[in-house]
Amino acid sequence: MAFSDPQVVTIAAAAKNLARIDSGKGYSEYYLGEATQSFSMFIRSAKLKYESDGRRKFRHNISLRQTVFATVSTPEVIREASFTITRYEGDDPAAFDDVGLAIAAIVTAPNVVKLNNFES
Repeated sequence: MAFSDPQVVTIAAAAKNLARIDSGKGYSEYYLGEATQSFSMFIRSAKLKYESDGRRKFRHNISLRQTVFATVSTPEVIREASFTITRYEGDDPAAFDDVGLAIAAIVTAPNVVKLNNFES
């Protein structure tokens, strides 16, 4: 089942509707352009190369990029955040969901502030 179109993200308490502008085998790209900034979101899934023991991993990733355009007095600023899940082919996806959901639960607003303040 595909992700919804548009994808809605909240930045500084404002909802941003990113429309799907491209999709293909295992990826979708969403975009919103505004006068002073743009937002890009990529949702990707890939089958990686086989490892030396014959096993292969799957990688699933969501990334969000905010680009604040340069002005006469300030340079361009790019902010990016991402979430990646990597699992072995044949692993029980339902069981592995628990690991992905556990890390998603840790990424709360207070913990993002801690991370940005170099706390560990």
